[in-house]
Order: sequence, then C-alpha cells, then structure tokens
Amino acid sequence: MNPALATRPIDWQIDQIWVMYALLIPTAFLFLWGIWRHLRLWRLGRPDARWDRPGERLKRLGTYALGQARILQRRAFGLAHAALFWTMVLLFGGTLVALAHHDLGIPIMQGWFYLIYQSLILDVAGLLTVVALAGFFVRRWLVAPTGARLADRPAGWSLPDWVLPLLLLISCLQGFGLEALRIVGTNDPWAAWSPGGSVLAGALGALPLATIVVVFQVLWWTHYLTTNVIWVCIPYSNIFHLVTAPLNIYCANLDAPANELPALDLETAERFGASRVQDFTWKHLLDLDACTACGRCDDVCPATATGKELHPRSIILNLRDYLTLDAEPLRPLLGGAISEQALWECTTCRACMQACPVLIEHVPKIVEMRQSLVMEESRFPPELAAIFRNLEVTANPWHFPNETRGDWAEGLEIPVFAERVPDDVEYLFWVGCYGSFDNRSKKVTVALARVLQRAGVRFGILGPREKCNGDPARRAGNEYLYQMLARENVDTLNGADVRKIVTACPHCFNNLKNEYPQLGGTFEVVHHTEVIAQLVAGGRLRLDRSIDKTVTYHDPCYLGRYNGVYDPPRYVLERIPGLALIEMAKSRERSFCCGAGGARGFMEEPAGKRVNEARVAQAETTGAGTLAVACPFCMNMFQDGIQGRGAGDRLAGEDVAELAELASRPRN
Repeated sequence: MNPALATRPIDWQIDQIWVMYALLIPTAFLFLWGIWRHLRLWRLGRPDARWDRPGERLKRLGTYALGQARILQRRAFGLAHAALFWTMVLLFGGTLVALAHHDLGIPIMQGWFYLIYQSLILDVAGLLTVVALAGFFVRRWLVAPTGARLADRPAGWSLPDWVLPLLLLISCLQGFGLEALRIVGTNDPWAAWSPGGSVLAGALGALPLATIVVVFQVLWWTHYLTTNVIWVCIPYSNIFHLVTAPLNIYCANLDAPANELPALDLETAERFGASRVQDFTWKHLLDLDACTACGRCDDVCPATATGKELHPRSIILNLRDYLTLDAEPLRPLLGGAISEQALWECTTCRACMQACPVLIEHVPKIVEMRQSLVMEESRFPPELAAIFRNLEVTANPWHFPNETRGDWAEGLEIPVFAERVPDDVEYLFWVGCYGSFDNRSKKVTVALARVLQRAGVRFGILGPREKCNGDPARRAGNEYLYQMLARENVDTLNGADVRKIVTACPHCFNNLKNEYPQLGGTFEVVHHTEVIAQLVAGGRLRLDRSIDKTVTYHDPCYLGRYNGVYDPPRYVLERIPGLALIEMAKSRERSFCCGAGGARGFMEEPAGKRVNEARVAQAETTGAGTLAVACPFCMNMFQDGIQGRGAGDRLAGEDVAELAELASRPRN
C-alpha cells in the first residue's frame, strides 16, 4: 500500500446531503443570534480603547489562551483543561479540513497528512477529549473551590452549562462509533492509523454489512444533529467563554502588571463611579461573560480566606446575573445585587486578578462601585469620614499638623528643599504619611536616611511641602479628594524640578510612578529596596556586619503584584552576612495581603478573622524570628497582628532598610 494514496470517503453511505446544508441555516441563525445578544449587552458599556498595540495583544493571546499559562499553574486540572482546549482546536481543525476537501474540492485530506493528522492525531485528540471531559465533571461536582461546590451555585452554572459538556462527550463517542463502523464497512486498509476506531471496530467485525450501513447512517445523522445542538448551545451557556475568554485576554490591560486606576474627568463627568451596568466600560461587561466560575479568585482572596462576605467570583457572577436578568432593573445594583459590605472588604491586593486565567479585572470594578457610593450617595464606613476630613484639612490621615512632617529628620543634616531641587541631588526622598508621623515607621525612615548617607547618596526632602499622595482616598472611592491632593503634589514636584524620587512606601511608589502621570506628573520613581540593592551591587554600600537572624520576607501587594518588584529586597537580604532567608509558602506573586490596602488599614475589621493575623500565622510556620517588610502599611498591620496572636516573643517585624542599616558601617 502506498501511503501517498491514503484517504477515505467523507460521505460514505450518506445520501441527501442537501438536508445537512439546510439544517445549517437555523443552526447558524440561532448561534449568531446568541452572539448578538451578548454584543448588545456589551454595547451598553462606556467606550474603552482596547485595540491598540496588536502585536503585544497577540503575544498575550498566545501565552494565556493558546498556551493556557495560568490554567496550567494548577497541574492536574490545568492539564485536563488544556487538553480539552487543545484537542477541541485540533478536532475543529479536522472538520475544516474535511469541509475544504469535500465541499471546496481542495485535495488535502490524503497521503501522509491524512494518515498523521486526520487519522492518528485526531483519534488521540478524541480520546484525550473524553478523558478531559471526565476531569471536568470531577472538577465541577466533587472538588470545591472556596465555599460550596460550583454546582451548588445556580448563578454559576445553569442547565445548558451542564448539558453542553455532556453533549461534547456524546459527540466524541459517536465519532469513534462512526469511525469503527466505516472501518468495518469499507475494510479500511489504513485502520491502524486510527487506534480508537480500530479497537472498537474489532468488536463490530461480526455484524452483517447491511446492519453496519443502517447503524452508520442513523448514527451519522444523530452525530450531525448533536454537533448542531452543541453550536446552538454555546452562546447560551457558560461554555461561551470559548469565545469570550480569548477575546477578553486579547483586550486585557497591557500594563504588566496592571497597576493604575483610570482617572475620572471631574469637570465633565455627569456621573461618578458605577451604580448601573451602563456605568461600566464595555470591557468590564465583557469580563462578566468571560468568567468561567472556576473559583481561583476566591481561593486567593484574603477577605474570602478569613471568612469575610467578599467573594470576588460572586462579584463577577452577580454582576453578570444583574446584566442578563435585570434588563429592566427591579432592584438596585449597589446594596441589592452587590453587597456594600463585600465592596468595602476588598483590600485591592489584586490577588484575584493575578490568579484569573482569563485576565478579568475585578478590582477596578470594585473601586468604581465604591466611587459611586462615596461621591454620588455619601455612603461609606464611618471610619472613613474622619480620614477624608483629615486628608482634606491637614493632608494626612491622622490630623497631625503638616508643618511637623519633617520633624523626624532633626539632627540628621538632611536638606529640606523649600524651592527647587539642586542639580547635584540624586533623589528626592518622598517620605509619605506613615514615614513622617507613625512612630514605628519613623524608625524605618531614619534607617533609610542613614543608609543613603553611608552610601554617599545626595538626597533631600520636601518637609511640609509634601502631602499625602492620595492613595487611601482614591482606593476608597473618593476620587475628588485624591485628585485635589495629587494635583497639589504634582504642582509642587514640577515646580521643584524633581526628576528622581525614592520612597519607602509602595503605595506612594505606585501612585507617583503610575498614576501621577495622568495628572501631568512624570517622574522616575524607585522603591527604597531597589535603591539599596543598586548601592550594594555598585559597591557604594557594604553590608559587612553579620546579623545572626532567620528572616522571612513578605511581598507587599503594591510593590510586588502591582509593580513586579520581587528581587531587589531579596538581593539585599541575601547579601547580609549571617542572615538566613526563608520563603513563605505564599510569596512573590502569590503573596498574601497584609490587609491594609484599599484604605482597609484605616477601617475596622469586624467580620471573620483578621487578615493581618492570618498573614502573621503564615510567617510563623517558617520558623523565622524576623518578618522582613518593605512597606509601612504592612509594618503597621503586622505589629498589630503579632500582638493579636501573642507572638511578640517569637516574631518581630523589621524593614529591609533597618536590616541594611544594621549590616552596614558608617562612612569614615
């Protein structure tokens, strides 16, 4: 037998093919109508430019859609899902090849291509599809994410969502049955290249040819109708994420990591924040359809893990329910479909966004709903009233006189820039509110200043001219107050001709670096751990004093997940003689939030366990005696968490700058 002649009949024993094409018309209509229903809902959202930089978007599509990068982070079910995705792509490709060969007259389904792809690869793909679908049913019914099984939540998966995977399984089994019947009926000389069909054909070999033909014809039409029903079901079920997930990934925020909130135009906006589905962008509404209800966001959420009402998955699914079921809303979005308490429990850590396989943007939606509560309805936790008032009056959260902002520097011979920053100054040291006023954080500020002085770095501060960067106000939904503070700081920094800024606060770091450019302030901003690492690497700072400590390092959310700064603090710690660094199970991009982000550090935490104590408990499991931090918010939370757990005799919090000061020597 010559492999170059290998092929098979596509319409063996099938007459009246015109019926097949006739049935395609209602199938295509129902499929396209279902897609239009989704498009119509997305168009309710505000405009959002998500089509720029196509090359980068295609690369991300390859990584997260074709490559299934985040899906595969969980090995067992990730492999099952990836196998299902890739095999379905292969099987769909096989259908296109058959159509091109039969209907368009392009002779491609023959020879080695037919044997390797259309026979062997597609047979193996079909078998893997059956295995993967079995894994799907186990995942959905038996293995729970945080809380109850996904099947127990009607809003997550409806009847069509369960029927469709079952139909896919039936379709695959029908395909193997058809292949086996054809192999027996035609005495196919190339049967060995179709292992699945060949095995089944061995059990059918004794049937009469007439019976083979009749069973084949019935099964062929049944298989065709099954596939048509599958196509019709796709846009009406959660399996529509086969379409929306790749689209959502393509349209995702290209900033990696995504680290800024969009600025509101306070002068022209008619509404602030989101209290209706029309207030979200079309991309946010696409997010809702892309959600697979996998629960990975819940699994990593610090609020969910500590027994709070907030479940990021429920936020997305409830928004989707509201969008699709409340075309004429009979209940409010905020306080109705979406719990206000859940919104205020978010720490904006973005662990949910880091874990989401389809790059859904949970946190911006939550902040926009907070904006509506604060700026439209003046509904927010009572603790925030004092914070907002203090920020407005004294430019810090605690009502300290702003004139005392630079008092920590007394006796340290640090210049305070009253006007322009001199050209020979390397950095403006942006101290921040915690570093200026909080007693524990002021020790870190002094330690950093001494480290910079020992390395011969020329730097200075603004003193009373510095004001809160506005992060707590913005994340709490008070965009007006944020922009008031930020614009004043931008004017001060631009007026002082500031070029490079160093800060020990990741929240200041993120705002100054990523969000101030929205208001005309573009500066080179570095975190203090980055500067210390550069000074050590460049030989300007010698860490030659031994510190006999075992340390575990906590990655601050706004430094790590928001800005990708993971290595510099570890670089510094690893170069301190005598110091042993042990990683927590949840570290780097999987770090567990301290609980202070999103203005949570200024609010009470009445529900569930305390997030900071949960993180301290994770640090304790390492056996380390020191919890190294690089954020004043984290330091404050962990001081309380250590005290709350009664762990003061076995664990202490220290900033990387403090450890660097201990390990370095004063300049001669």
